[in-house]
Amino acid sequence: MKTWPFFRYFFGYILHAKTRQRLLFIAVVGLFISAFSLMVIQGIMGGLQKGLITRSKNIHGSHIIQFTSPTSDNIDAIKEILKNEGVPFVSELEVEVMLKHRNIVAPAKLHGIDLSDDPIPFLMDKNFEGLVVGSDLASKLRVQIIDDVQIIAPGVTDSLLGEVPRFISESLSDYIYTELIEVDEFEVWSRLSLVQNLLRQRGINQIRIFKDVSPLVRKKILSVSTAETKRWITWEEMNQALVWSLNLETKVMLFLFISMSLLVAIAITSGLLIFYSKIRRDLMSFWILGMAQKKLIQLCFKFTLILSALTCAVGGISGYITLLLLEKFGHDLMPDIFVERQLPIRLDIESVTLSLIIPFGISLIFSYFSFAHFRKENQSFIFIVRSLG
Repeated sequence: MKTWPFFRYFFGYILHAKTRQRLLFIAVVGLFISAFSLMVIQGIMGGLQKGLITRSKNIHGSHIIQFTSPTSDNIDAIKEILKNEGVPFVSELEVEVMLKHRNIVAPAKLHGIDLSDDPIPFLMDKNFEGLVVGSDLASKLRVQIIDDVQIIAPGVTDSLLGEVPRFISESLSDYIYTELIEVDEFEVWSRLSLVQNLLRQRGINQIRIFKDVSPLVRKKILSVSTAETKRWITWEEMNQALVWSLNLETKVMLFLFISMSLLVAIAITSGLLIFYSKIRRDLMSFWILGMAQKKLIQLCFKFTLILSALTCAVGGISGYITLLLLEKFGHDLMPDIFVERQLPIRLDIESVTLSLIIPFGISLIFSYFSFAHFRKENQSFIFIVRSLG
């Protein structure tokens, strides 16, 4: 006998049951909402996290090669490899300094960049005749364009009239706003010659790479000189606290969602127990007409699996369509105090899989409990027939 008529009977029973028997229908709706909401939440959270990571990588780079005792041959060889591979990079001399304007002093990280290298997108239209200062740092110092700023290097001293920290003065030529607080409040850029003049040092101390590097290219670079002369730092290593926080945020969100889904699981268990008890006599009728009891019980469980899988799939597809609509038509939903004025959307295979597997897995576990109870109580239809007689 074909199984579809029985599944059609099961669906019809759920939709046309009396009010007191519609708990299973409510559980199905809850399962749909679970898959739908998890898909939407993961898509929006993934988009927000991706936007933050992308902005950070555009400023800090994907990789940094730091030199402890560089030679010009090593640096030129590494630059040549990066240029041949088409990898955007910039050479820079980085130092931590103190900036002073009138009576206001603030710590800063000064980047002296080699303007002959690949242009950096976020600095492409900036004026490097003087200092390019983060907007929040400029506000803290109360400095405006063409104002002179004193740059003090505490780690470098001159012996004239005692150990005095070396300093130079330079005017402010431009501002920068990166939408990253740690950058806008702390970082400064200038031409390489200015920092070399401050430190009385030739060359650079690091190369910042603005693209993910393949293992083959990395192997070529590491083969140029020994490991003692440089250190390779990835963006993840530079921002370990941020990476850990984003991972924790995702795990906490999934944990809370799973905890809330347990309420749906209780409704599924109760609804299935009522459903199985109501169709028991109908199943007995099918058994009398010639279908094996084992086959009937298997059909009940298969129906539960199909119902759960179909509900989760419809919920996931509806969530995905909602995300596409939000991405296309949800312009400027956020207030202007937020960096992201639109709702960014990002979904990968892992997010889609979790959105479908978690609600389906919870439904499967608690459905099996209900099915095991039903199978235990209906080991023999003969007993039910005798009880009716």
